Amino acid sequence: MLRYSHLTLFFAIPVMVIGGLIAIELTLTSTSAQDAHVHNGQTHTHGEQATQAHSPDNVVTLTDKAKVNIGLKTDEADIRAIETVASVHGNVIAHPRRQAIVTPRIGGIVKRIHFSVGETPKKGDVLLELESLDLQMAQIELLEAASQQKSLVSKLTRLTEVFAKQIRRELQTRQIDYLQSLSELQQLQMTVEKRKALAVTQITSALEQMRVRLVKADVELQLLENTLNRIKTLAEKRISAQKDLIAKQAEYRKAKNELADAKRQFQILGIDEQMLEKILRDSGETSILSLLDTDELDSRGEVTSTLLEKYAVLSQRATELIDAEAAYEFAAIKVAANKQRALAVGLTDTLLETLAETGLIVPFDDLSTDALIENYLAFVESSEALEGVLLLEEKLRNANITLNKFRQKLQVSGLTLDDIDKITQTDQPSAMFYVMAPASGQITQQHVTVGTTVEKSDVLFSILDTDIVWVQGEVHEDTLALIQDKWQIGSEVRIHVAAYPETTFTGKISGISDVVEPEEQTVHFWAEIENPDHQLKPGMFAEQTIVLEKGVDVLSVPLNAALEDGGSWFVFVEYGATYTRHEIVVGTKDDRYIEIRDGVLPGERVVIQGTHQLMSALAAPSQGVDAQQHGHPH
Repeated sequence: MLRYSHLTLFFAIPVMVIGGLIAIELTLTSTSAQDAHVHNGQTHTHGEQATQAHSPDNVVTLTDKAKVNIGLKTDEADIRAIETVASVHGNVIAHPRRQAIVTPRIGGIVKRIHFSVGETPKKGDVLLELESLDLQMAQIELLEAASQQKSLVSKLTRLTEVFAKQIRRELQTRQIDYLQSLSELQQLQMTVEKRKALAVTQITSALEQMRVRLVKADVELQLLENTLNRIKTLAEKRISAQKDLIAKQAEYRKAKNELADAKRQFQILGIDEQMLEKILRDSGETSILSLLDTDELDSRGEVTSTLLEKYAVLSQRATELIDAEAAYEFAAIKVAANKQRALAVGLTDTLLETLAETGLIVPFDDLSTDALIENYLAFVESSEALEGVLLLEEKLRNANITLNKFRQKLQVSGLTLDDIDKITQTDQPSAMFYVMAPASGQITQQHVTVGTTVEKSDVLFSILDTDIVWVQGEVHEDTLALIQDKWQIGSEVRIHVAAYPETTFTGKISGISDVVEPEEQTVHFWAEIENPDHQLKPGMFAEQTIVLEKGVDVLSVPLNAALEDGGSWFVFVEYGATYTRHEIVVGTKDDRYIEIRDGVLPGERVVIQGTHQLMSALAAPSQGVDAQQHGHPH
């Protein structure tokens, strides 16, 4: 603890306040000289300054009531950064983006006023009501345009449905044509195969008969030739009669002619002697076709079309086969043509393959009208329905342009999109127009009364929102030379006004003029300040402190705690109920704090309000005090 003997004196000090004097109860304590004082449980030595500080002339003891009477406040000596600042004068002005001029944007007669000067409407509140015939006519034009557009939409909807049915019918028709042509092709293929089998059978049968005749004729000729040779021998020996020889010669000639005729049947078909000899040498077990045309059988031994054509004269069925094959080829061409037509209307190869496999027609009922037209319009050939759709679409585009023009006209007049939609939904035009507040704020001017006829460009109200204000400052050229490299957009600014001396308003620089005012030789800048309580009012004079840069951390106290007396500085340090004057050595300072280089330790509390009363108490310790009177701190 701080050890010293003391003598307590009670005295009164008159203090000037608004409305008269107040008496403050102070206790002056005399203290024997000591070289140390206690702070936070530690003993600190101040040397000569401490001895001076604790002299009886430098210590004041206050009761709790006295502290309240003088409004005494303290703050802590702490490590803080002393900023580099510049102080300039300025004025509070309205934020340019927070002012609104209200115009009706349409002519009419004022029927009712909802807000007047001094009142504070919110954005969107109805300020006044106008009766406007121009507005009513514009709404009628809108309704007529909307009716026309609605009619065209209805017609287009019906016609597009017809057109969609036409597209579906076309898509189904192309599928049916393709499917039918496939069916015809399959039937003709079966016919060709049947007639081919019959033709092969007939040709084979005819060729076998021809082979039988050939072989028979060849055998009979050989037998007759042997018989004739034997008879010739007998006749020469006169064993046989000459007439028998003549008869056998006649039979031989007949048999020879028969063989030649049999060979001629083959030769007509292009079969040469070599092939005939091959036939004659065969045992009869080999198929005649295999003997005649082994090169004209396919890999499976089936008869080819070429072979059938070669021997078509042998079979009436072969001729029918040729006709059937021609019909088959034509049907194949028809299938290809129908496939191309199907692809031309937008059907896909995959769909056609599925159609060929299943035989099921796709109706396209799952597609909406719009989707069907969007997907297949490019494939549809010109039609009356298509031309009608295109014509109606053009008319509808023009109708939409006209409708939008009237909607925009009403928007320019001040109606919202919801207002316009309500008019078209109810089909009820109205001459009443509600002028809305374009922004929140206070009405500062009113230029109309009920019954006033106004034009669309007339000013009705002026609205000012002071939630955010500007403080316009002026920097002289000499100051500008010192700070121009340190201040910029976004720099912090602290504002003080006379109406609120203990309140500090903070903001940031939002603009710096590039022009020097010629008369004052100053540069204007603007700081944006949030003002939710509307304490700052346009027109107020303001002191501005521009924060240029942060300094190093040093021990400091609030600026109003340090007092100057005859070139020396001092503060009052609080020790419980006593307040001791300490001489200090100061350093740099800004608008809030001053550096303490000696005289105060970190953590000690210094008086920041009530210092003048303490000085008065030290100066006049013998005066009496009425502790019951209360006043304001001075």
